[in-house]
Amino acid sequence: MKLGTTSWLIGENFLDNARLVEGRVDFLELLVYTWDEDWRAKVSRWLDGLAVLDLAYTVHLPTDSAANALAAARFFMESAFPLLNMTLHPLPGWRVLDWPILTAMENLTNRVEFYPRYTFDLTHSLLGQPLPEHFSPHIVELHLSGTDGTIDHLPLDAGTLELARPLLRRDMLVCFEIFNVDAALAAVEAVRRIGPSS
Repeated sequence: MKLGTTSWLIGENFLDNARLVEGRVDFLELLVYTWDEDWRAKVSRWLDGLAVLDLAYTVHLPTDSAANALAAARFFMESAFPLLNMTLHPLPGWRVLDWPILTAMENLTNRVEFYPRYTFDLTHSLLGQPLPEHFSPHIVELHLSGTDGTIDHLPLDAGTLELARPLLRRDMLVCFEIFNVDAALAAVEAVRRIGPSS
């Protein structure tokens, strides 16, 4: 089981966030909201610095359009930057595009669509549509945060942690999408103490 945090802990700069958690997590999720010349230039500047850190990486692909998500995915694949996974939202038009092998679909609160590789956001499921049982064998990454029953991305709470426990497999990537460094690292330690269930 590899444990990681989102790259948005102290702002958008991937490298600053990576240095903050290096040695404390296994991987960092590079959170890419859009893909334009500005973002491409920023990411290009950060990649060499990220590559020398003692971290692995995943990417959360852009959430604004399927075309931007695919452009970012292709950029990372062509850059040969080492990645464990790329998470995609079920954006309009995603089905007609050819996604790289590392792509995994994520469930949203109001939209759950099948794909052979899956990123399961437990809190999205708790706040909206549950994940169909037959999706479970396809889960490669688990996104965790806390919830108060109306919003997500809060510090991890005991109830959500208990629901996550059966999902914690040895081969699972677990990303804490909590946008506060202390709360995110506390969640990492809580799951590290539990360990994988299988």
